[in-house]
Amino acid sequence: MTSRAALVLVLVMLPSTARAQAPCVGVTCSLHGLCTSEQGEAFCACDEGFDAVGLECVRTRRRAPAWSPSSAVRAVEIALGEVDHALASVGRARRGEPGALASHVREGALWCSDFVSWVYRAAGVPFTGGSRGGWLLPTNTSIRRWFDRRSAYVSRADHEWRTFVPQPGDYVRISTPTWGHSAIVQRVDGETLHTIEGNAGGRVRLVHYARWRAHARIDGFGSLARAHAPRVVPAMVQR
Repeated sequence: MTSRAALVLVLVMLPSTARAQAPCVGVTCSLHGLCTSEQGEAFCACDEGFDAVGLECVRTRRRAPAWSPSSAVRAVEIALGEVDHALASVGRARRGEPGALASHVREGALWCSDFVSWVYRAAGVPFTGGSRGGWLLPTNTSIRRWFDRRSAYVSRADHEWRTFVPQPGDYVRISTPTWGHSAIVQRVDGETLHTIEGNAGGRVRLVHYARWRAHARIDGFGSLARAHAPRVVPAMVQR
């Protein structure tokens, strides 16, 4: 058996979680980010003040976007405007940045997270630390990390889960048997969660989840308002 064949055999025998991390072995993201992987490909989700360029994190001095509640409304409007579109036509009729979504998506990619990133960029509240100038986070794990770092992610394991109500435009991470899935909250009607999801059967679709708090697939939510809230820096005490 050749060494290459032996490596393939070892990877096949590894648990799925170990196989998923294999592409990140040896990837440091310049010590300024975290490597995530999907479909056997590695990506860097960089720290604040850095953009992903390949598998490196490069410093940037880009200013954070201004936030208002209308930004979330705009995100929902943009996402709804793409319902029933396949990847090839998402954003193709829109003018200005970031252009058509397909021009930013890798061939054969699971583009649900790319769609969320694209919507937020088009709405003027982009992610940071990703590629394409920072706004593109192509995996649901990197998006969750972005909200986690801002204390803006509420998971089903949190005490707040019992009372938290996601708002239109918020991010929702959905568990799957493989890589996970990303979506945008359209609205909540009582116990029914309505979402807008890219790459749902190959298109942008409207989906709803009855009794969403108890739904095993709903992993958690990223709050746009919390993520973009001004951060208070503790004042230094003079002695």
